[in-house]
Amino acid sequence: MTKILVVDDSEAFRKVMIELLVRAGFHDVAEAKDFDEALDRFRQDRPRFTFVDMILPGKSGVDLTKALIAIDPNATIIAMSSIINKTMIRQSLDAGAKDFLLKPTNTIALSSVLAMWSD
Repeated sequence: MTKILVVDDSEAFRKVMIELLVRAGFHDVAEAKDFDEALDRFRQDRPRFTFVDMILPGKSGVDLTKALIAIDPNATIIAMSSIINKTMIRQSLDAGAKDFLLKPTNTIALSSVLAMWSD
């Protein structure tokens, strides 16, 4: 089973993402609300995919992406944001994210990203 971690400070958005992932056939999904919780879950679960909101309280999603890549250089991290900002997108990709997903998302976009980065 593919383990997925969703990191976003919005509980409502995390629930929507989990629902979309379950509809797409992914049932092993964990969630985290901030940098510290995400690091703990990532270390514990070693997810196949990690969706990271770029705007988190405290340390940013870019900081989190760097920390996750330091733990596992092969991690598949998908950056997310509701703000289209070329600098933020570039920073997230430079930090190690494989792709960028605009929020809110839908099943088609989510499934496409997952299919693209699946083995």
